[in-house]
Amino acid sequence: MDVMNLMKELEATVAQVNHYIYPLLVGRPKVLYDASSHLIRTGGKRLRPFLTIKSFELFDDDVKRVLPAAAALEFIHNFTLVHDDIMDHDRIRHNAPTVHAKYGVPIAIVAGDVLFAKAFLSVVLGMRKMSVDESIIVRVLELAAESAIKISEGQAKDLKMASSKKFYSTKTYLDMIRSKTATLFEASCRVGSIVGGASIEDEESMANFGKNLGIAFQLVDDVLGVVGDPRVTGKPVGSDLREGKKTQVVSLAIKLADDRGRVKIQGVFGRRKATQEELDEALAIISKTGAADRVRNEARFYASEALLALRRYSDSPAKKSLSELMDFVVVRKL
Repeated sequence: MDVMNLMKELEATVAQVNHYIYPLLVGRPKVLYDASSHLIRTGGKRLRPFLTIKSFELFDDDVKRVLPAAAALEFIHNFTLVHDDIMDHDRIRHNAPTVHAKYGVPIAIVAGDVLFAKAFLSVVLGMRKMSVDESIIVRVLELAAESAIKISEGQAKDLKMASSKKFYSTKTYLDMIRSKTATLFEASCRVGSIVGGASIEDEESMANFGKNLGIAFQLVDDVLGVVGDPRVTGKPVGSDLREGKKTQVVSLAIKLADDRGRVKIQGVFGRRKATQEELDEALAIISKTGAADRVRNEARFYASEALLALRRYSDSPAKKSLSELMDFVVVRKL
C-alpha cells in the first residue's frame, strides 16, 4: 500500500470538494452559515466524496459531472454529524469544538437542517448545470433520500441500544452500523457508478464494496474510540467508554474480562465524571483482553469481502485508489 500517494489523493479530493462546497455555504444570517460550514472547515477526510469520485472514475473520467453528487453526500454526512453530536453530548470533533458547543444547540439544529437541504439542491442544480440526464438526477435524489432515512433508522437503533442496560449481540450491533455508517459508504459508491454509466451488475458490485468498507471502517472506529491516540483521532482517549457507547470493542472486552476487570470497566462505562486514573485502569484491562485486536481482525474480514467486489474490474488508477483506501481503513490510526 502506497500510503503517501493515497494521502495525496485524499488531500486533492478534499481541496476539490471544498472548492465546490464552500461557495454553497455562504449566506445570511452569517451565524447560521458559519455554523453550517464549521465541521467542514475544521477537517474531515472526505472519504465519502472520494469514494463517489473514484467509483465514477472506474467508468468515466469527466469528474465535473459527479462532483455535485459527491458534495451532496458530504453535506448529508456532515448533517448527521451535527445532529449526532447534539444527541451524544459530544463537544470535540476534528480537534475542535462541535457545532453545538461553539454556536449553541438551537443554531446547531438549524445548521444541520441547512446542510440536509443543500445536499438535494447540489444534486439538482449542480448536475443540471453539468447536463446530466434527468433520469440519473432523479435516481441520485432517491438514493440520497433513502440513505438519510436509513441513517436515521440506524441512529434510532443506536439510541435504543444506548438507553438499555444490556449489551447487545454482535448480530444486532452489526445491523445497527450497517444502517448508521455503512449506508452512506454504500450510497457513495453506488451514486458514483450510476453517474459514470455503470451497468446494473457493476452498480451492485460497487454498492457491495461500499457497504463492506463502511462496516470495516466503523469497526476500526470502535477500536480507535477506546485505544486511539487523541493527538491523531481528535477525540479524548477512551471517549467511547466514558460516554457509554456500546461498541463492539467494549461489549467484547466485558465478555472476555475476569470478574474484577468486568467490574472496573463497568464502573467507568457511561460515567462522564470518571477520573482519568479510573479510565486508564479500565483501558488497560480492555487492552489485556485482546478485544481491540479481535475487532480489528473482524474489520479485516469485511475488508476482504469489499476487495472481492473489485476483482471484476481491470487494473486502473481508480481501482488502485479504492484498494489502497480499503487497506488504509483497516490499519489506520485516525
